[in-house]
Amino acid sequence: MNYIVDEKHSGERIDKFLVGVMENVSRTDVQKLIAAGEVKVGGVASPKNFRVETGMVVVVDKVPEKEASTLEPENIPLDIVYEDDDIVVLNKPRNLVVHPGNGVQNGTLAAGLLYHFKENLSAVNGPLRPGIVHRLDKDTPGLMVVAKNDAAHRHLAHQLETRTLHRTYNALVWGHPRDLEGTIDAPIGRNPKNRLKMAVVSDGKPSRTHFVAKKFFAFATLLELQLESGRTHQIRVHSRYMGHPVVGDPLYDGRDGCLNRVSPLMKDVAAKVLEIAPAQLLQAVKIELIHPTTGKKMKFKVPLEKPFEQVLKLLKKECPAEAPVFDDEDEGFRDFDPEMRFSEGYESDEAESENLDVFDEGVFPELKERKTRAQRFAERAARAANRKAKAAERKRIKQEKAARKRGIAPEDFVQPGYEPTIDPNLL
Repeated sequence: MNYIVDEKHSGERIDKFLVGVMENVSRTDVQKLIAAGEVKVGGVASPKNFRVETGMVVVVDKVPEKEASTLEPENIPLDIVYEDDDIVVLNKPRNLVVHPGNGVQNGTLAAGLLYHFKENLSAVNGPLRPGIVHRLDKDTPGLMVVAKNDAAHRHLAHQLETRTLHRTYNALVWGHPRDLEGTIDAPIGRNPKNRLKMAVVSDGKPSRTHFVAKKFFAFATLLELQLESGRTHQIRVHSRYMGHPVVGDPLYDGRDGCLNRVSPLMKDVAAKVLEIAPAQLLQAVKIELIHPTTGKKMKFKVPLEKPFEQVLKLLKKECPAEAPVFDDEDEGFRDFDPEMRFSEGYESDEAESENLDVFDEGVFPELKERKTRAQRFAERAARAANRKAKAAERKRIKQEKAARKRGIAPEDFVQPGYEPTIDPNLL
């Protein structure tokens, strides 16, 4: 669609101009079109702060489809962890969108909530998001709190704003972070090269993620994380930015790009991990809040989902660390040393896969000289796995010698294409 600027609109910002001349679109709709590069002036995608002049022709390549203004209830099973007159705490499964948007209108958690709770949900966020206080990505399972009335919703939203509502996540990431605990402090915004992705960008919104390393494996680390902010894809983006993408993440280099960097010693195990992982191995496992009516502090926790648990069992069996970082009962989060925060030196997200810090080379060169406890644990885990491979190699050689004594030719005994998989760097 083409729109010609007349004198009445001359000097207006382009988003305000389009809201005035297009039918049934909001300013948010227009801003999304501009961000997606769908609005052009003179054949060039318009920036969001561009001001139009008389006679200009503004071209909108794609007119947004108007979302339904009402939500139809759907009988979607809900895993209710806790419920009272004010709140519902539920365990969202993987592969479930929280509310309609981005072309998804049906099969959402919001529709399931409407079916089960009818009108007993807050209306603060409008008819398409009944009761929704915060969100999880489609393929991120875990705990969410839902408000059953507007007063409860506002109280919970205030807790999110003041950081008295705590959400704790577990994530399995590639490689080994250099510190056992720390804070990633880097702004997040839309990826300038791929509008479907978020990225660490200099003009993004302030975003902070705290992490604690819980267990090390030969090529991966189990992290516990908490958010100070709640940006879209925040943990996934910050993990990728740190050089340690979430294992299985299809959008932020958490699959083949990292698998190809795993040493031959562990590549088969890593491939099995990706076969088990349906998407990112990230889960909201704990939520702590203050009840909006009683003022009582409440804590809820769920076990890891089956694929996540299967992956951890595989890693414990095939490439265990020699020692845990913390005891399983350790509460994890304490006061963080400001010196550990990665607040400087960020660039646009588009570092290529070879910059991923799967093996302690990465986006924080100023930290390379420090051999932290985390690195030492990781090295011990890798050496343990290497010793296991060397023992298997010795066993194979012994069996081959025994076979020769029995008159079995080596070519009949050794599997075609067999090569030792010992990492020479750890000998």
